[in-house]
Amino acid sequence: MRLVAPFGFYGSGNIGDEATLLGFGRLMERFGGGLGVDVASSDPAHTKRVEPAFRYYQYVDGIMGLPAKLHAHMGAGYIIPGGTPLMDNLGDWPLLSLGGMLQHAGNWGKPAAFVGVGVEQLRHDISRQRVQEQIIPNVMCWSVRSVHDRDRLLDLGVTPEQITVAADMAWLLDPADPAYGRKVTQRLGLGGRPVIGVNINAEDHMVEKAPRLFTELAAGLDELVKSHGARILFLFNEVREGETYDQAAAELVRSLMSRKDAVLMGPSDYLTPQEMMSIIAQCAMTISTRYHFCVFSALQGVPFLGIRRSDKVSDLCRDLGWKAAVDPDTATGTDIAKTGDRLLIDPAADLKKLADKIAVMRVRAEDNQIALEALLQAMRGVGMQTWVRHAASRVGQKLGGGVR
Repeated sequence: MRLVAPFGFYGSGNIGDEATLLGFGRLMERFGGGLGVDVASSDPAHTKRVEPAFRYYQYVDGIMGLPAKLHAHMGAGYIIPGGTPLMDNLGDWPLLSLGGMLQHAGNWGKPAAFVGVGVEQLRHDISRQRVQEQIIPNVMCWSVRSVHDRDRLLDLGVTPEQITVAADMAWLLDPADPAYGRKVTQRLGLGGRPVIGVNINAEDHMVEKAPRLFTELAAGLDELVKSHGARILFLFNEVREGETYDQAAAELVRSLMSRKDAVLMGPSDYLTPQEMMSIIAQCAMTISTRYHFCVFSALQGVPFLGIRRSDKVSDLCRDLGWKAAVDPDTATGTDIAKTGDRLLIDPAADLKKLADKIAVMRVRAEDNQIALEALLQAMRGVGMQTWVRHAASRVGQKLGGGVR
């Protein structure tokens, strides 16, 4: 049997995505040998460095990007592991691509599952239509990151028995060794003063909703520099270039700060999750709009201020019972500075509660095995007759005659 992960968002430049890839690897270890996994990747060399347990092939968007040998493999099942595949705040992607892939899986009788995924509130009718007509009918089971993701799936029409509430597979990662991060901060000349790690992005929908966020964040950071002698270290969990991504957003905030002398830019390299977590371990606190950067901070025992720019960041803070969070459209510089004061001065009580919640999330992340095992059971039932019947049906449809 082979699992095929055909949606190649891994290797695209987002370090958080590779954290779920690592977690997926930990999950697969529970099932032992004998099961091959082929993973589409936008950068197979990078993903192989991150998680060497899988076989990778170059991702090409659309079903034509599936290697023929995987497409024709009779025992293959399709899996979408991790990420937030059901969302539309970036336009047609990813639903347009996923819809075609899942329709293809259904047409050829290949069982498919989403494992350890997030689900955002869909904003457009066409998005709901794609999910309800192309994706849901061709997916046998789901495991999701939170009860809120489950509720969104139920609203879209998925039946309750198909859904397992688990957690992000990145919770299966261990804290990173601090040695790499120590070298980075020493090279940057950081030492003797508290470091605040900042990771933000500037997606169009967030900027439209919260045009003053960057001005207010700059004001809050200036105040924390003044009050605590802090250094601001901008870090990039997404390394692609462009005005909506992390480096451009960091430069914008820096340009709005009066204390530019206290700002440093971290590595712009495509780091592994462990390397980013190691740098975070050197910080006294972090601030981020990104889900996995907040997860990294929690795993390293570093208090974070979550900017709830998406459902997933809001869900994360609720699951962790984490109160150090602000909404991008209402946050002021004063709000940010006051929350930072508390996290820098006396984080012990918050971190104790956080450690207890992380233990819960690790257990929940193991529950992704439920959806994975259901997929494997379905794959065992897809034999030669099933595959040939579906193949003949598709050929007949193309010839216009149909096959019964």
